[in-house]
Amino acid sequence: MADREGSSPHLSYDPAADAAARYPDWVICSVDLGGVIPEVLSRSRRVILLERDHPPAQRRSSLAHALAHLDLGHAETPSGWFEQREEVEAEDLAARRLIPLPALARALAWSREPDEVARELGVDDAMLTLRQSRMATDERRRLRRMLARSDRATWVNR
Repeated sequence: MADREGSSPHLSYDPAADAAARYPDWVICSVDLGGVIPEVLSRSRRVILLERDHPPAQRRSSLAHALAHLDLGHAETPSGWFEQREEVEAEDLAARRLIPLPALARALAWSREPDEVARELGVDDAMLTLRQSRMATDERRRLRRMLARSDRATWVNR
């Protein structure tokens, strides 16, 4: 399915605006990180670096992930990495912020193709996959109800 004519993604959460509002003294910039690491966060230097060569949706997802680490109070280990459980927590928070259930339902009502849904939500494929795979049972039920209502509305409006 092609992009919807005249549509642009409705972005529920803007990590750049969030960072500007809540972390105004931090430096956030895109640099060459070698294409291997999506982002680097240094609390001591108050810096977040994003891989410049990644597409905008991936940089948006990476910034949301870095902000989640800050909001959750995670401190990197002496080697500069986070613990695995902290990575999971940050991934989950970033995914929930970037992809709230109503936005996911709207995107899925339009397409079931993962790359199209990710593009509609303004996230990378990995963030969409993560959000869907870690959905709680009650969220899955709510999403099914939202999609059922959307399907009924489509039929009624024909």
